[in-house]
Amino acid sequence: MAVPAKFLVTQLSDENYNSYLCEKIQEIANEAISSRGVFLLGVSGGSIISILAEGLPKLNTDWTAWKIFLCDERLVPEDDSESTYGQYKIKLFPTLASFPEANFVAADCSLAGVEAAKDYEAKLRALWTEEEKNSPSYGMADCLLLGVGPDGHTCSLFPNHAALSVGDCWVTNIEDSPKPPPARITLTYTFINKATNILIAGKGKEKWDILEKVQNGQDFPIGRVDNPGGHLEWILNDAK
Repeated sequence: MAVPAKFLVTQLSDENYNSYLCEKIQEIANEAISSRGVFLLGVSGGSIISILAEGLPKLNTDWTAWKIFLCDERLVPEDDSESTYGQYKIKLFPTLASFPEANFVAADCSLAGVEAAKDYEAKLRALWTEEEKNSPSYGMADCLLLGVGPDGHTCSLFPNHAALSVGDCWVTNIEDSPKPPPARITLTYTFINKATNILIAGKGKEKWDILEKVQNGQDFPIGRVDNPGGHLEWILNDAK
């Protein structure tokens, strides 16, 4: 596997971690809003939800210009604790009174896997205007906030899984996730690697271990994240 051509690694104390990450997002948001009047942000679940719930309310930004979507989702009901959208609704929305809830793009988890993926891709494509769909910027998210698991997975792209090779769509489904729940939808590299900015957020020694292996050329799903010409940054804490 080729190592991503160029990426930054930022190491932070726990005290400064959340504020740095959220201020970085604000910097990208302000530039996008100034340029196009909209900011397209893809978010992941897990610990990232709590980081954003703490840090985003402190930002000075035009929340009505933000469009937030999920980098992956578990196909479970919204009130299930495994629902990423459900957790954002519980933890983030109450802290952002100025953010229109309708600007958060949720998946229709009542649909079967293939249909859920097609439906979510259609929702993502609708984030661009008809004019933009004829430009090179079509499909280029302003920022993706990705996590990384101890096995090197990101989104719901797991090691040695067939979904790693899907290249003809922006969103695909999987029915056999090695991490429960098994049924999910996920962004593909076709969409991920077009993003203007990709921030890989992680805390803990195991994240440093994965980064070192990626730098040494070992093949992990997170190591296939590569947006040539864009900004790619690993943001880790001091837990080496």
